[in-house]
Amino acid sequence: MTISNTRPFLKTVSISLLSLISVLGMSHTALAKKAMTYSDPPEDSQLLGDYLSGSYANLLRDSEARAENFKQAFEASPKDVRLGRRAVTAALTNGDFDEARDLSRQVYKVEKTESMAQTILAIEAFNKGRHSTVSRYVNSNSADITMAIIMSFTEVWNYAANGKYDDAIKAAEKQDGRPFFGELAKLQKAKIYALSGNIDKANALYEELKDSEQSSVENVLSMARFYANSNQTEEAQKLLSNYIETTGIESGPIQVYADALAAGRSIEKPLPAEAQLSRALTEPSYGFFLNNRAADAAEVYLRLALEIDPKNEKAKLWLASLLDRTERSDAAMDIYKSFAEKSSYVISARLSEANIYFDRDEDDKALKVLTNLNDRHETFVTREALGRARLIREKYQEALPIYTAIVDSMSEEDITANTQPLYFRGIIYERIKEWDKAEKDFLRVLEIEPENADALNYLGYTWVDRGENLTRAFDMIRKAVELEPQSGAIIDSLGWAHYKLGEYEDAKIQLEKAVTLSPSSATIVDHLGDVYWKLGRYREAGYQWERALIYDPTDEERNMIKKKLKSGLSAATLAP
Repeated sequence: MTISNTRPFLKTVSISLLSLISVLGMSHTALAKKAMTYSDPPEDSQLLGDYLSGSYANLLRDSEARAENFKQAFEASPKDVRLGRRAVTAALTNGDFDEARDLSRQVYKVEKTESMAQTILAIEAFNKGRHSTVSRYVNSNSADITMAIIMSFTEVWNYAANGKYDDAIKAAEKQDGRPFFGELAKLQKAKIYALSGNIDKANALYEELKDSEQSSVENVLSMARFYANSNQTEEAQKLLSNYIETTGIESGPIQVYADALAAGRSIEKPLPAEAQLSRALTEPSYGFFLNNRAADAAEVYLRLALEIDPKNEKAKLWLASLLDRTERSDAAMDIYKSFAEKSSYVISARLSEANIYFDRDEDDKALKVLTNLNDRHETFVTREALGRARLIREKYQEALPIYTAIVDSMSEEDITANTQPLYFRGIIYERIKEWDKAEKDFLRVLEIEPENADALNYLGYTWVDRGENLTRAFDMIRKAVELEPQSGAIIDSLGWAHYKLGEYEDAKIQLEKAVTLSPSSATIVDHLGDVYWKLGRYREAGYQWERALIYDPTDEERNMIKKKLKSGLSAATLAP
């Protein structure tokens, strides 16, 4: 059995690729640019080299080198529209809109229907308030759906910015019936009706949107602004409080709005067209594209959203998250650090910043970030994050008062809705040898959630390890396996239960399966070593124990493994 590992997963890179970079002694950027330094290659060879360098930089997620190499490849073959599009995209995802615009102009000269170039030039014209020029570039009927949607919403808010509200509504209706985007278009129509003073139609659409689960935060914020600015303050307060109560969220812009109205202060007026377009492009980035594994499209939407409105902090937060997910944590960290303390997204930003530090094994920095965050912006989330961090680092005595305070602050209703703090406190009690209290917490969790696989696993495993309630413990572990058949940690518990009963062949079967499911769990690999030893397979046992040492075991596990490697299983278990 292992504790569910709440430390973020470490990024992995091919050993051969790391070796290559190490041998050459250069950074990713330098390596990707190396192909440009050979003297006087043939023109076709140079083009191929630049293209391959750009592709390689893309593989390494090196935005700067990718942009430079694709730009040079396009310069070498300026009639190649597909290559030009890649150069535009690379410049944009490198955060250089001006370069993307210049390249788009070159592509547009060659092919006026190239959708990426049209989109970039339409956004530039929109930003400069050149409404008629926007219409020249917009092609919302393009076969390139990803770009057509951007151009469609640009058309909507370009009309609205020019006071052509009927045309804006008609443009939004082009998305009707399209999955995800039809609902997003309905939100735009509601905003435009509100902007034009058509309160009845705005009210009707917002009522429809109340039943939509899509883009709920943006829907709620937009509705709250509408209600608060159309003499429906009580309706706005009710909407916000219901959302907070339902989700349990204690921070972010919805909480900021709720606090302002509760204090008798006003909230934001209806946002200007550029801010509305920026938010319309933000929502699909995660809500549609990233959820459909289209990270490049998601990044294009977020980059354009921020180009239109640099103050769009939600887009900024989501861009940082995407950069981290695509192995560009340095760039992500820079964005997270840029959030001011007064930002409504500061808690999310600081939690994500700490997450990157944990990912890099810089735990002290992560804990410092979490401690400062909790001191300045204490909420349930910040307290729990700080407690979880101390639990991960095995600072059990430091984690205990945090989790006890969290549990004590929760009503019975709160605990029923979220048993996790109780479960983690049970782990802490077990680790500091206060088993009676741990058992009480686990049993309470299972009383509330009889099919909580983690609690079934932990309690069942520990009873087996202690030689208590064996029949019930086995039933619990088997039930946990049924609930989570692909969990290495839970399969490990079943194997360990067989081991404790001396059923070594059965233990071997389960533990080998557990190692296959969780090959880098020190606890599981260590257990497999133990069962091999019991079966007389001493060399294999030693190999597994050696492997367990490289997978970050706890201090207690590390000490025991070293004893087993020195003196064997029997001697180690007898050692003080």
